[in-house]
Amino acid sequence: MQRPNHRRQSLATIAALVASPFFGSTAWAQGAAGTGKQEPGISSKPYDLVTPTVQGDTNRVRFLFSYDCPYCRSYHNGLTQWGSTLPNPYRFDATPLITSVDNDNQVLAVYGRLIAQALAPAKVPLYDFSMYTMLQGDADTGKPAMGAITLEDVLKTLVSVGVDFKAMQTFLHSKGAVLQKRVPEHGKLINTYKVTVTPSVALLGRYVVNPDHANSNPQQFLLLLNGMVSRLMQGGPNAI
Repeated sequence: MQRPNHRRQSLATIAALVASPFFGSTAWAQGAAGTGKQEPGISSKPYDLVTPTVQGDTNRVRFLFSYDCPYCRSYHNGLTQWGSTLPNPYRFDATPLITSVDNDNQVLAVYGRLIAQALAPAKVPLYDFSMYTMLQGDADTGKPAMGAITLEDVLKTLVSVGVDFKAMQTFLHSKGAVLQKRVPEHGKLINTYKVTVTPSVALLGRYVVNPDHANSNPQQFLLLLNGMVSRLMQGGPNAI
């Protein structure tokens, strides 16, 4: 698993988006990418309890991931497919995290995803795949990872997955500043949910589960999630 940097998520660099044009010259002051430290471990509990309960998430299941985490990449399809099967009233959200204040790559990737969600939500899975490939490379095709990405790289990726260029240009000039204010939320979730490793799954604003709770076994992890959801459905948010 990949363990996030727990320093306060001070995302001041996002302010550069206000001052610089979205198209044409889109240079971004790149910092060192935070890679996190990978420390496999097994918890004695089948979940971590979040106190107080996260208000606004009491009917939400979040898949918390990072684009530069190889474990998130390997779990991504399985967890998003699992999430699509959750019954009402549960809502599933795949939510990218910003795990380090030094990681401009994550900031830009999250900003691009918010654009995709606003303009072409059906293209978000393709965008996620493209971001994983951009930041981690692709062993099958031999494509190397990019050490540092720019806003221009992200915008080109959005166009490549099917987001209309003109619609994006109009959207960014009218609502780009509003959208950027949502980016820091993806850093604050680290502290809100006390996330210690990625990937993690947060259930109903109260429980957090990661593969360490299931001996890092994907099948056991899904069984654990299914069991927890079943108990929550039957007994309510305090059933576990």
